[in-house]
Amino acid sequence: MKPTSDFQFSRYERNGIIFLSILIVCSIAFKSYIVNYWVKDEKPIVNDPQKIRRLEEQIASSKTNYSNDKENKWSHPNQHTNWNTNTTVNSNAKAFSQKSTLVIEVNSATVSDYEKLYGIGKVYAARIVSFRDKLGGFYSIDQIKHVYGIEDAVFQNFKKNLTIKPVKAKKLNINTATFEELTANPYFFSTVAKQIIGYRTKVKPFTTVEDIKNLYFIKDHPEHYDKMLPYVATE
Repeated sequence: MKPTSDFQFSRYERNGIIFLSILIVCSIAFKSYIVNYWVKDEKPIVNDPQKIRRLEEQIASSKTNYSNDKENKWSHPNQHTNWNTNTTVNSNAKAFSQKSTLVIEVNSATVSDYEKLYGIGKVYAARIVSFRDKLGGFYSIDQIKHVYGIEDAVFQNFKKNLTIKPVKAKKLNINTATFEELTANPYFFSTVAKQIIGYRTKVKPFTTVEDIKNLYFIKDHPEHYDKMLPYVATE
C-alpha cells in the first residue's frame, strides 16, 4: 500500500513551478550578462585618456570664452546696442511715443485713423465710424464707450488722444417717427423702438421727454435714458 500525502501538486501547478524556476534562472543569467558585458565595456570609455583630455580642453576653452565675453561686456557697455532685445525695446518705445502724441478728432477721423489708437484694431475702428455715422456725429467723446465691445479700461487708455468738434444731435420726434427711423439711431434699437410705438399708440402720446422713463426697458436700465436724451423730441 502506497503512502498518501496531502501535499500533492496538480499538473498545472507543477508546470507553473517549472516555469517560475526557469524565469529565475534566466533573470540571474541576464543580470550577470549586463554587469559583465556593459559595465566592463564602459570602463575603458570612462578611463580613455584621449577623451578625458579632449573634455578638459573643451572646458578650458569654454571658461576662456566666458571670461572674454564678460570682460568685453563691462569694458564696452555700449558695444551691443544693436541686440535684438534692444531693437525690440526701441521699437516699442517709438510706437508708444507715437501713440502718446497722436491726436484724433472723433467726428472727422477715418477707420484708418482710429486703428492707430492703442487697443483698437480694424474691427473696432469700423464699428466706431459706423456708430458715429448712424448718430449723425458725436456730441461727446465719451460716446465712443457706447460702441459695442469697447471696454472702459481700453477707452481710458486712448481717451487722451481724442479731441472733438461737437455736432448738434439730430433729434427724433418719438410721437411720429417710424420704426425704421427710430432704429436707424443705435440708441433706439428694436426693443426700445417697439416700446415707444406701443406706448404712444396704446397708452397716450408723449407729452414730455421724461415720459420715456415709463418704458419698461428704461425702468430696467435707467442709465440708457441719458444716452437717448439728446436725440429725443416730442414735437
